[in-house]
Amino acid sequence: MKRYLLMAVIGLVPCQSWAACELIASQQKIVYSRLTPAERQQGNMPWITLPEKQIQVQVNCSEPQRIRLFLGSDLPRNGTFSLGSEGEMRITASHAYVDDRPVRIAPVHRTDTVLRSGGSEALQVSLNEGLGFSNGKEVYGKNASVSLLVAARIKPGPVTELTTWRGNLNINLEVQ
Repeated sequence: MKRYLLMAVIGLVPCQSWAACELIASQQKIVYSRLTPAERQQGNMPWITLPEKQIQVQVNCSEPQRIRLFLGSDLPRNGTFSLGSEGEMRITASHAYVDDRPVRIAPVHRTDTVLRSGGSEALQVSLNEGLGFSNGKEVYGKNASVSLLVAARIKPGPVTELTTWRGNLNINLEVQ
């Protein structure tokens, strides 16, 4: 009988800035559980959807800063956050706050000096894309938080041995 253990590891990379900042995630590891052979061989379905997991990310700085978070992976596959060789994770950011005030989330690239949009309540994050905080223009603050919803799925297949599938999500902090 083959079982699969599915997990993703969250890596936090500290930032370099004049103000002291701390990046905190509510958990460093997500374990999805084991799949039985019957679950792994689900007929003609193209994907097996795993339970969604939520991660709270907080940034605390000693002085007000422009705060941006960049999401990447050491194990990308086909432009997605991969989960093993036959799986992927989709990341949705929502419920953003700066200094305890609700804000919108805008996509940003490392080379962007200003946000490309006014943002939205929720944002599907692309691999190596960043998140900026906005209220019509980019927001500066000492504290920021955002909720990341991780929706993972894997392809079904034959069961022959024990396999552990791993993925990772790196969160880099940039402040200015």
